[in-house]
Amino acid sequence: MPAAPSAGPQVTREDQASINAFGRLNNQYHEIQGKIKAKKKYSEDLEDASNELMLADGDTVKYSYGWVFVHMDEETADDKLTAERDEVEEDVTKLEGELGDVRTKMDELKATLYSKFGNTINLEE
Repeated sequence: MPAAPSAGPQVTREDQASINAFGRLNNQYHEIQGKIKAKKKYSEDLEDASNELMLADGDTVKYSYGWVFVHMDEETADDKLTAERDEVEEDVTKLEGELGDVRTKMDELKATLYSKFGNTINLEE
């Protein structure tokens, strides 16, 4: 009679909590990556708008506030674009910091779980 295959280490409640925490962190990691990508795209759009503003000949331009366009002079519009771009860059820096924190926690959980379960567990994104 052949021997029963080894089932590997037993999964405890704490192990399952760690696996679930890794899954939540992985989802959070991907959400933050998406936010960073969107913010960077928005920053590029603001840069393009600023470049277009330099090419404008008139004294007034249309500046978008949400769904409304407001007439303002070029200098004021450029100041607003610069302020918005700076704010977006701060947001990106903050999000990248959060991304690093989440990645660190994921790596800690991954190391702990792989040390116990070895190749019997797959914690890749």
